[in-house]
Amino acid sequence: MLSKCLRIRVTGKVSAGQISPLVTSENPDLVVPVFMVKSYKNPQAFEVNGNSLASQNIFNGDIVIVTNTNKKSCKDGDNVVVQINDDFVIKCFHEKTGYLKSNLADKVKEPQPINFFDDNVKAVGKVRKVLKLSDEIYSGNTKKELPIDQVIKGDANEILKGLPDNSIDIIVTSPPYDELRDYKGFAIDLNNLGIQLHRVLKPGGVLGMVIQDQTQNFGKSLTSFRTIVSWCDNADFKLFECLIYRKYGAEGAWWNKRFRVDHEYLPVFIKGERPAYFNKDDLKIPSKHAGKVMKGGGTRLTSGVRISTRPIKINSMKCRGTVWEYMTAGDGSRLKHQHPATFPDKLPYDLISCFCPPKGVVLDPMCGSGTSLIAAKKLGRDYIGIDIAEEYCQLAKQRIKSEIFNETFDFKASQDK
Repeated sequence: MLSKCLRIRVTGKVSAGQISPLVTSENPDLVVPVFMVKSYKNPQAFEVNGNSLASQNIFNGDIVIVTNTNKKSCKDGDNVVVQINDDFVIKCFHEKTGYLKSNLADKVKEPQPINFFDDNVKAVGKVRKVLKLSDEIYSGNTKKELPIDQVIKGDANEILKGLPDNSIDIIVTSPPYDELRDYKGFAIDLNNLGIQLHRVLKPGGVLGMVIQDQTQNFGKSLTSFRTIVSWCDNADFKLFECLIYRKYGAEGAWWNKRFRVDHEYLPVFIKGERPAYFNKDDLKIPSKHAGKVMKGGGTRLTSGVRISTRPIKINSMKCRGTVWEYMTAGDGSRLKHQHPATFPDKLPYDLISCFCPPKGVVLDPMCGSGTSLIAAKKLGRDYIGIDIAEEYCQLAKQRIKSEIFNETFDFKASQDK
């Protein structure tokens, strides 16, 4: 099993021959043992495209780890990734001439001579380590140890013990809590669950959990808050944000002794300092005053300084806030609602598209009717589902077969209110 690992984004494929734009790597994430890179400050990773540096034992498909460098600190024979306008290339520094070459011993003039010290040549980084395909360091290679695209019956805390460390990109789930639903009599130790979930997440991995509190004798159970504090204090998670999942359910409901509950909590946790993948373009929502020019727009900074007022044109779309709204009435198939506690089809879809890299692995350790698993496949990610109830395992498998292969619904057609 991998332990004490660091996750590094592969910035892209960099050419080892001709100056050219970066190409998206098929291995967008890299997990390496900390000891391999602990002496490097702010390491970056690039996949090599081409064999022009074969004399340096750098071949097509290798991954190079680079760190920021000062041009004057480069020595003869150093391999350097450079940027020229919008293009990139990796070559060897020839100290005597100040030029970058593919092979220092080659007397033939380079087809694209590059003076390393020209002002338009930016040193992106000096190569510190070369990882070979045979090293099997890529995060994707841990998939060989994972039960990919399977729904597993069993207790989540026990099943998780068999998964490798640092192997899951995102976890989306909703645990049974406070006996709010009859969940076949099963319960789960949420404190220990948090520790296991933190272990299997990759560095920078994200966990989104739908949870709420039971009202007893006019007071809330505080299960949601206790779980959040426990997972941060005891499982070493960081609370990235506590979102509010606002429900739009059936109209006309009335409670005599409390307010109608229109929300559930959606705490989002991260393992490490920051999310390894964060793309919220698909989460934009329409601006109420799109296209209008607001006069006198100004704001006050946290320091107390007020920015001068000025006209502001309102964009057509804006960043989603911390309240995520979903229709619940009529959401999903009849098959889905054979489970007593479901969340909207689009909720896990939004979390996965925002926090899970392409081809990543999605885990739902209490998968119920399989909503998170279906969202994963719709987005081109792999999934692992766990549930202790045989009935719900079969329900999730039925839904996946029906809704993935028969295409009974389309997430893209589902829009936030």
